[in-house]
Amino acid sequence: MIYITCNVSVKERVMDQLELCGVRDFQILDHAEVKNKLGVPRYDTEIWPGFNVVFMMQVSEVEKVEMVIQQLRRFNKEMAFNETELLTVCSWPLAEYFFD
Repeated sequence: MIYITCNVSVKERVMDQLELCGVRDFQILDHAEVKNKLGVPRYDTEIWPGFNVVFMMQVSEVEKVEMVIQQLRRFNKEMAFNETELLTVCSWPLAEYFFD
């Protein structure tokens, strides 16, 4: 399982990174209000404008998980223009993953 939360301003760019890694299925939870370690809160108010989006994806291939994580780290190091565009990423192993 891979979880990403990011400023809505980089949503399309994150989708491009997932496409590059061959990730075809994911869920997007739009309009997440956040308070991050870096930057100011994003509560989508006049005082605290902006919000995040959350990507969640179930990936059963360990190699693909590692590739996605590596690409997202690269995004943070080379493609984020400032700290407000940094991705927060975490992953954990899946105990179950089925469609039946």
